[in-house]
Amino acid sequence: MKYILNEKLFSLIKYPGGKEKELKYILPNLPKKLNHYYEPFVGGGAVYFSIEASKYLINDKSDELISLYEMVKSQNEEFFEKLNAFDHNWKVISNVVDNHSNYLCELYKLYKNDQFDEQQLSDEITQFVLANTEEFNGLLTRDFNYQIENFINELFKSIKNKMIRMKRLEKQKGDISELDLISNIECSLKTAFYTHFRYLINHKDEFHLSEAFTTAIYFFIRQTCYSSMFRYNKKGQFNVPYGGISYNRKSFINKIKYYRDEKLVNHLKKTIIGNMDFYEFMSQNPPKKDDFVFLDPPYDTEFSTYAKNEFNQNDQLRLSKYLIDECIANFMLVIKNTDYISSLYPVGRKTANGGEIHISSFDKKYFVSFQDRNDKNAQHLIITNYSINGGTFNGRK
Repeated sequence: MKYILNEKLFSLIKYPGGKEKELKYILPNLPKKLNHYYEPFVGGGAVYFSIEASKYLINDKSDELISLYEMVKSQNEEFFEKLNAFDHNWKVISNVVDNHSNYLCELYKLYKNDQFDEQQLSDEITQFVLANTEEFNGLLTRDFNYQIENFINELFKSIKNKMIRMKRLEKQKGDISELDLISNIECSLKTAFYTHFRYLINHKDEFHLSEAFTTAIYFFIRQTCYSSMFRYNKKGQFNVPYGGISYNRKSFINKIKYYRDEKLVNHLKKTIIGNMDFYEFMSQNPPKKDDFVFLDPPYDTEFSTYAKNEFNQNDQLRLSKYLIDECIANFMLVIKNTDYISSLYPVGRKTANGGEIHISSFDKKYFVSFQDRNDKNAQHLIITNYSINGGTFNGRK
């Protein structure tokens, strides 16, 4: 088999726990022979896109994520129209700030110097938004014109709240520069735009949004939310805030171009994509002896909600039983080291493929073999049912 280690194919989307940085440990330790490639917890797909196989079978329980894979695979035109609209409108907001920065800065300074109280500030912001309604409405073109009133209300709130916070912070820490002032004001407008679309995706059924539009919003949210996190409240609504000033001038165009890349699309066309529990997926598509299964499941932590789908210790147990007792293909499991995980995969335990459990560990500096021990300093484990690279790897091949 060959490894694709170039800039042509990379993760579909930045994903918490993504394995881009760990590829240097993972790829050299894959089996020497591989027919079909399986990944039942695909996430952003760093390993999936790094490997050449005759066929791929990937799965994830996140509906939104799998829809993104499907949209790119099918090259859905509505989806790409919406992506381009997001990129365009994100730039338009920056233009609005550039066009009105003098007025907005002066407005803030009047409030900061107590020439306006909060009510007067609110009135001035309302007047500003209403006076430029046509410019703001232009952000939400006909294709984007869902709940325009919500967007306008978010603008009112976000600009006002940002100015109130800046005044409070300047009193505590001193004056900020003119450049920082403009960046913060721009951040308030970008926050309003972001929060509006977060509201839409959380009410997608109520507003009858198409799957293509919903998936485009998911892409936009994941590109601009704080630290690329996904987190949901008790109502199942996405609640991560906007990422902040560093995202203000972000462009999505390179990612959109990548989604059109012929090599990427051909990779996806060789792929069966599932959206179900890992066991159901593997049972419906049982791997054979010469296939390979790569697994990067949710970690064994107290916070084990995986894109609205809980993955608890019972699920970790189900996974270990499947891998040890049923999986006849070679597998590699990469997971954070905990006492519970180590108890599920005893070194030397015989496995269904005729091999036994091997465990190595890595952190940011080195890779070592486990010999019937549990190194608490190890950050991650690589668990396989085949012997890898003599048990040691120092980060160089």
